[in-house]
Amino acid sequence: MAVGGIGELVDATNRVMPRLDSIANNISNMGTSGFKADRLYYLKEKDPSSGGAGMKTTPLLVVDFSQGSLAATGNPLDLAVKGDGFFVVKTKNGEAYTRKGNFTVNKNNELVTQDGDLLVGESGKITLNGNNVVVSENGEVSVDGNRVGKLKIVKFAKPSLLVRDGNGLFSDPGGAGLGMNDKPEVQAGFLEMSNVQSIREMVEMINVQRTVDIYQKGIQTISEQDKLSTSRVGRVG
Repeated sequence: MAVGGIGELVDATNRVMPRLDSIANNISNMGTSGFKADRLYYLKEKDPSSGGAGMKTTPLLVVDFSQGSLAATGNPLDLAVKGDGFFVVKTKNGEAYTRKGNFTVNKNNELVTQDGDLLVGESGKITLNGNNVVVSENGEVSVDGNRVGKLKIVKFAKPSLLVRDGNGLFSDPGGAGLGMNDKPEVQAGFLEMSNVQSIREMVEMINVQRTVDIYQKGIQTISEQDKLSTSRVGRVG
């Protein structure tokens, strides 16, 4: 009985720990532009190993794609998408999607991410040869009054199926419903900030940590009771 109790508490602790990890990751990225918070949910479903008679709890990590606040920077290469939409960048692994808009130019004057990945326009890469860069609300890019391209802004019917690749990038393994955003709202000179809500995350972290402490104290208590029972049996023998 005691051993079974420990097993249940250990399983419960193992289920809670991923939630604690996701909260810690959210908090550490509060200052990261374009970052989208993770939300961990638990699904109860039938356990095939029990012949369908038992239930199991499966953790499900979901990215919260809600809009973050926009912060003015005054930098014409800082771009933010309002509402639905992702910038498209070309990486060594193919196209990826991001809301992180702190772009720059490489040695060839091509518009790129801070990691050097090309920002994709509707007609390919975008080259900025000149001084006065202007990005309109619909994503058109002009340099010194001359149109040089238009940003490729896409949206997804099922963004929850996107996979986080790190550095603010997401990929579509298939099924997310990729489509063009024909009426994007782009804000130049602004960055979308993280959508992490600091107070919410801190409260959740405190609650989860308390839960972990309760489970660990329960494991310790049961373990001590087991040792005490074993020592008593030894003395009786």
